[in-house]
This record gives sequence, structure tokens and C-alpha cells, in this order.
Amino acid sequence: MPKKKPAKKPAKKTTKPARKPAKKTARKPAKKLARKPAKKAAKKPARKPARAAAKKSATKRKLKSPAKRPVNKTRNSAGKPAKKPAKKTAPRKATRKKLPAPRKAAPAVRKAPRNTLKSEPAFVEAAAIRPMPTPKPLSIVEPSRPERRLVLVFMGPPGVGKGTQAAKLATDLGLPHISTGDLFRDHLKRDTPLGLKAKEFMNSGRLVPDDLVVDLVMDRIAAPDCRGGYILDGFPRTVAQADRLAQALAVRGERVSAVLYFDAPREVIVERISGRRTCRACGAISHALYSPTRVPGVCDACGGETYQRTDDEPEKVRQRLEVYDSSTGPLVPYYRDSGILHEFDARGSVDGIYQGLRRDVEALG
Repeated sequence: MPKKKPAKKPAKKTTKPARKPAKKTARKPAKKLARKPAKKAAKKPARKPARAAAKKSATKRKLKSPAKRPVNKTRNSAGKPAKKPAKKTAPRKATRKKLPAPRKAAPAVRKAPRNTLKSEPAFVEAAAIRPMPTPKPLSIVEPSRPERRLVLVFMGPPGVGKGTQAAKLATDLGLPHISTGDLFRDHLKRDTPLGLKAKEFMNSGRLVPDDLVVDLVMDRIAAPDCRGGYILDGFPRTVAQADRLAQALAVRGERVSAVLYFDAPREVIVERISGRRTCRACGAISHALYSPTRVPGVCDACGGETYQRTDDEPEKVRQRLEVYDSSTGPLVPYYRDSGILHEFDARGSVDGIYQGLRRDVEALG
């Protein structure tokens, strides 16, 4: 019998990878995938590990399962509207409770050390327990007004003796005696700005303006020694100066307290002035009739020569009196109408006139 040929082993089928189905979209049709040529089996291993095969089988199951329809989230399977998910709230931060502030401890009461002597009792100083003193009721205190100064003005024609009376009263009351002639000489000697201005007018033969004279006086009464009052001798000389002085004092809250006017007949005044003698050395004044020197023409104080000034001659004295009556005379009714004028007869003795003057000043208060 012929020998049977051995049967050929069937060729092993090579497994090809499964084709991936095209993704279905609502709007665009699925794209056709081109078939890829089969790979040669020689190049692939005969068997794959079990894990790889399991993965492939899982992918096949997914591809074969029908696509799931989109679930309407607003309705559940029963057709009822779905409940809205609860809003997520952030966890609250843990807050610490504020503890009340600790109360301040009362001040400790210091006890005084015990006294060793039995005669002195021990005591305890308790400042916190002491009762508060009752406050005093507030009282409205009006501001104190400055005391009004005593402002005296001495008036009278030249040679009437007003300067003598003013100097005596100033000594008794302790008030400064201010004369315009002395003021001019003092400012000219010190070359002050006011003195230099006055010098310009005097050198040119012109009268010193009233404003400049008032400025000299106001500068003097601003000194500390005039706080209690002062005496003005021979100022003001015109009504314009009197008005200017009243305005300057009103700014300080002051006014003229009294005007003391001394007068005498004109011939008596001429006799007084023309008999006056002056020492060339020391300036002492004597009178040929009322107070003559022991030796005529010789000063009793220093032995110097005495003489009569040219402006003390009788004719010059009469001219000066006429100028006074025309310029200063209107001041008499001016102050009389103000009610502050006090008139004195200058023909009496110096002491007799002074007694009447002192009475009137004391009555001013």
C-alpha cells in the first residue's frame, strides 16, 4: 500500500486589529476611514501577552455597545424635574470670641508704718477713699481797667510864675514836670530823629509844626516815670495842638484831667520879666526888685556875672505878650467850655497861690 503523506498543518490565521468605528457627531457625518494594508505576519510576534489581549477585548466591547444618549439633566428617569444641586458654601473660619478687657485694679492703699510711740496714733493714708472737694461756683470777673493817670496842663502868659508853681506841685506829688522847651533841648542834644526834624525848622526860621511838637510830647509821656501822671508846662499853645493832644490821649483811653490857668495884668508881667537877671556861669536866676543878689551884678551861688537877656527887655516883653494873646489866648474859652479850666490870680505870693492850687488838685480825686 502506498504510504500516506502526512497532512499539512493548517496555516495559522493572523489576527488583524479591529477597525475603530467612526465617531458619530450630531452635525457632521462620520468620516470614512481608509483601509490600511495588512501587515505582514512575519514581523509580528506569534503570541501576545495576556494583558494586551484583555485590553483589546475590552476595546471591542466598548465599540460594539451603542452610543449613549445625552441625559437631560433637568429631568430624571421618571420625567420629573431634577432637584438643583445644593450650593457649595465655603467653610466658615473659626473666630475667636473677644474676651472682655480686664478691669483695672484699684490703687493699692498704702498703710503707714506703725508708730513706735504710743502717744502718736497710727493712721492709714487712703487717697482713693477721700471724698472729692466740691467745686466752687464760677464767677465772672470783669477785666480790670487801667487806672486813669493824672494829666495836668499849666497855662499862662510868660513871666506869670506858672513854671514855679508847676515845679513845686511836681515835687510834692512825685510827678514828672514836662516842658516843651526842655524837650527841644534834650532831643537836639541827643540828635534824635525828632530833634533833627525840629532843628531843620528852627534853623530856617520857621515855626515847628504842631504834629511834630505833639510827637515830642507823646514820646516823653510814654516813659515809665509817667505811669502815675505828669504835668505839662506851656503845652499846648494853640487850639490845633489841644485837639491833636486830645486825640492822642483818647487812643490811650485818657484825657486831660484839669487845666490850671495863671494870669496877671500886663504891666505887672512886664515888670517881672524885665527885672529878671541870669548868671553867665551857672545860669542861676535872680530879680532886681523881688530877689536881688547881695552884690549887684554878681551871682550869689558861684560869683559869676549876672546880665539881662535881650528878650527880657520891656519892649520885647510887650511883643511876646501880644503874640501870646493872639495864639494861646483862644485856649482859655476852649478849656472853659470843657469845664476843666481852673483860674488863679498870679499877683499874690508864691505860697498863697500854691495853697489854692493844691486844694483844686486834691478835689480832682
